[in-house]
Amino acid sequence: MLSQPTWINFGGADRGQLRYLWDDARVDDDFTEDASAVLSAALKMSARARMVLAVGLYEWIVWRLDGLHTREEPRQVLEAAWCAIVDPRYLAYFDLARTEWVGPVEGPLWCAMAYLRHGLPRGYDLEGDLYDAMELLYLLAMHVAPKPGSVQGWLAPILDRLVQNYPVQPEDDYEDLFGHRIGEHLGPLIGRDALDPRLALDPERDRQFLMEVLAAARDTENPFLATAEDLEEDGFEGDPYTVPA
Repeated sequence: MLSQPTWINFGGADRGQLRYLWDDARVDDDFTEDASAVLSAALKMSARARMVLAVGLYEWIVWRLDGLHTREEPRQVLEAAWCAIVDPRYLAYFDLARTEWVGPVEGPLWCAMAYLRHGLPRGYDLEGDLYDAMELLYLLAMHVAPKPGSVQGWLAPILDRLVQNYPVQPEDDYEDLFGHRIGEHLGPLIGRDALDPRLALDPERDRQFLMEVLAAARDTENPFLATAEDLEEDGFEGDPYTVPA
């Protein structure tokens, strides 16, 4: 299972103190930030880069609330979401009961998981879903962060990196007409270390990470990883749970 990456740093803040407003009936009514800069930058990124940005924002929420609950699902969803960076169909459909995820810790986690699931699997062609996910995840990460400046300090160089190194890809509607090889047409592969502003980009390291996370999710039977049968029904072509060359 993935552990907290070093690029997530809460600046020594006491994460056990919850100083944000939370009401499960109103959720985003208490958000105060503006996601327009994030969404504007995302317009200039490849589909895969947008997905990676969404997963990165989800990580800030998961680790901010880590240790304040006993649920396994947020980390399992995180692992499956990184698998989906290879091919979005790897993230299985799930619907967690809203009534079982309430309060200032589990409520935000439910929202984060629900929006990530909403945005990733079809975000390559239903772009509005992915933009909805990025917006909510950014606003939520900023809302629950002990020090919002930590998120902003990470985000500014990462937006620049993703825009400059993973620009929008030209589309060919006839290259994969029936969507059998979706993962091959989202732009260059991107791994978790690409979200660390202190590290230089390394495509081989990214590829190795994605291979490892796929293997781990498969070997531990992550419940949020699509099964081989699911993938076959969804038109997947090729060897599942592998990283294409």
